[in-house]
Amino acid sequence: MILITGGTGFIGSRVILRFVQGNIPFKILLRPKKEMTKLPFDLPMQVVVSSLTDRRSLRSVLSGVTTILHFASAENEKPNPDFEAVEVDGTDVLTKAAKDARVQRILYLSRIGSDIHSMYPIFRAKGLAEKIIRSSGLDYQVLRLTDVFGKGDHFIDEMSRYIRSAPGIIPLPEKGEAILQPLWVEDLISAIFILINKPNFENMVITFGGGEYFDLRTTLRMIMQAQEKRRVLMPIAPAYLRLYNLWFRQSRGGFPLSTKWLDLLAVNRTCALDSLPRIFDLLPGRLNQYLDSPDVFK
Repeated sequence: MILITGGTGFIGSRVILRFVQGNIPFKILLRPKKEMTKLPFDLPMQVVVSSLTDRRSLRSVLSGVTTILHFASAENEKPNPDFEAVEVDGTDVLTKAAKDARVQRILYLSRIGSDIHSMYPIFRAKGLAEKIIRSSGLDYQVLRLTDVFGKGDHFIDEMSRYIRSAPGIIPLPEKGEAILQPLWVEDLISAIFILINKPNFENMVITFGGGEYFDLRTTLRMIMQAQEKRRVLMPIAPAYLRLYNLWFRQSRGGFPLSTKWLDLLAVNRTCALDSLPRIFDLLPGRLNQYLDSPDVFK
């Protein structure tokens, strides 16, 4: 039995669909919330409810579980992501409860650039979560990833909103020279299933990404072309964008770039272009083929 945290998110929901299609037994962990959780009504699934910081409750829901897919993250919480509560405290309590329940292994989605000494909250939290998992006593697979794209993502969709909401001019932090390496979500899902089924990847931190490099300027131009939008790209110091976000918060329309994205763009988050075929024997999906799909921005 597999337990999935963050199963309603962009990546988790696709893993769940594959599990249902393959008749693989799983549980999806939902955190208690006042608002209705978005779950597909036409898919059979076992749902359990528990806070990630409630060790006693987690021990109960982990009964019979052998593997945890830990996708829960505060990255896309707005307006103020609580990385300490989810990535750090949540991972700590989850791994302790997993040991209590005799879970065998955990697979965790991290980011390239994760570092416990990072000045950026998102990378520091991911680094601390990795450290907790490595010292948990569980078998583990930590995946350090580049930005993942696909329908409903938090990469191309956010950049698209950024472009649409821009008043004719798009601020480019650091002249738009930050290098991106987009990873197609279906390639990630395929890699996850390979890792679940092959024991020779145990107790490893695995770094991989897409098969292409683009700077931010080029990426925005590709999205504008696909959207048939025209904007002027203007270099602006990230410090000014951070001050804007600090004083006014990010507007609902997605302009300017969120502080999360300013943090992500401040760190080199690339890896070898052949990482996906070398490690998993998978040919990476290309960003321009995705952007050329007719239903991407519908």
